[in-house]
Amino acid sequence: MAGTTKAAGRVLLAAASMPAAAVLGAAPASAAVSAAIKVQYPVNGTSTVKKTGGSMTLGPGTLDTTVLTRPGGGDLTGNLALPPARTSFEAGGFIPVKATVTVIPTAPVTGVIAQGVVTTHAEAYIQLSDIWVAGIFYTPVGNECKTATPVSMDLKSTGSFTVFNGGKVAGSYTIPDFKNCTIFGPLLTSLVSGPDNTIELTLGKAIPIP
Repeated sequence: MAGTTKAAGRVLLAAASMPAAAVLGAAPASAAVSAAIKVQYPVNGTSTVKKTGGSMTLGPGTLDTTVLTRPGGGDLTGNLALPPARTSFEAGGFIPVKATVTVIPTAPVTGVIAQGVVTTHAEAYIQLSDIWVAGIFYTPVGNECKTATPVSMDLKSTGSFTVFNGGKVAGSYTIPDFKNCTIFGPLLTSLVSGPDNTIELTLGKAIPIP
């Protein structure tokens, strides 16, 4: 019994003499280095609808973002706010049409930054209003004319992207059918809805959020 007691005592003394760093090393590395950074990016961009060939200027808007940093990058979530945009195109190739486009987010923007590359995912309804045909015919589509389902957009940086300096992200998206547009829903769907529409956003230098 005495020998056992002495052996146990030696084990305890050896454990007590171990450097604290060895004990802390058992914790995940990410737990020691991760940090949440809250920033706001100024956002500007353009989008082009393939069917119509019409483009529109997006912004100036903002993206309020929380970035959970980790070695080599981080995970981000954010809230995108863009003002209504004005677009114009020619229906049938010769009839000028103008409309106001409003992006209505349905969920926070999510993304990952890794080795200078950022990939993001966003979902939002596209709402149409204030539609004029040939500059003289107002089209009463109501106040709820929007895509039947949210637009899903996956964007990726086109150059180096950093948390504090921002960068450019781009991608393509599909516009679903339109609904709640009075009798003009099928017409708008045939004119506008479809795949391979493009979008590019520039996220400017980040502004810290308290």
